[in-house]
Amino acid sequence: MASAMFGWDWNYKLVENDITKKEDVLVALIHWYFIKFGFKCIGLGDSKTLTPSDVGRETLPDCWSAKETYALRYVHNKDLYILKGTKTEGDIVFNLVRVSDLSVSLIHFNVEDTVKNLKGDIETLVPKYRDIITTIQKDLLDPVVTGTNKEATTQTSQPETRVQPPPNPLNPPTRDEYDDPLRIGQPRRGIGVGFDPDWDPIRDPLSVGRSDLDPFSRGGGMVFNPFGRPGGIRNPGAGIPGGLPRGSVPPGARFDPFGPPDIDPGRGRGPARGIPDPDHLPPPGYDDMFM
Repeated sequence: MASAMFGWDWNYKLVENDITKKEDVLVALIHWYFIKFGFKCIGLGDSKTLTPSDVGRETLPDCWSAKETYALRYVHNKDLYILKGTKTEGDIVFNLVRVSDLSVSLIHFNVEDTVKNLKGDIETLVPKYRDIITTIQKDLLDPVVTGTNKEATTQTSQPETRVQPPPNPLNPPTRDEYDDPLRIGQPRRGIGVGFDPDWDPIRDPLSVGRSDLDPFSRGGGMVFNPFGRPGGIRNPGAGIPGGLPRGSVPPGARFDPFGPPDIDPGRGRGPARGIPDPDHLPPPGYDDMFM
């Protein structure tokens, strides 16, 4: 104990008559450890200006325990530090500020549990003095002076940073149904349920078949009547009486009738037989391999 507490007895003798309350014992212990660490006390107060007239000493200044709160100024490696002690509901809180960058550290103690007497040796005053010294070093000095252990807080506002959680391999993020990595441009969007993804709202309905000449176009098939029969775009139907139920053929799908063409029951006339179906003749240029 003699080597660890070297200088304490001398320091305590200098301030013994100034100690009138248990909080004073803790201030004297912190001051002794600061001096042992290389600090010099330059007086009372919380002035953040270091002048050439400020002279560092190893002793506490006069009237250091006269008030209920404590404010002491120290210098260490040409940096100015301010130690403050404030009593609150049976505890005392100490904070140390490095003026150059406003780094702050703090510790607190329950006074009655920590200090047992006002007179006597260190074990009589503070039975757990070893734990108190460790706390002073680790939580008060290191964060501000050495930058180790706990990270010191600052009194300047810091920008808020949002940390993204790591991806969960069991719950991968959902991807847009039409998010094709090879797609160029924006995807075509439909409206409502059951829309045709190949439908283009700005396409001329009379240009059906033009996509057959585009090697990069979607779909295919010959659905336009090349013989110019009245009625415009011809619906070949299912080729069976009554046709197929609604929704049997997906919108935009190529569908070849599987029965006789042009069966149109319900109009009082017989079926029109013999009219060529668009698929009876080969499409133009079918034998041109460069088309």
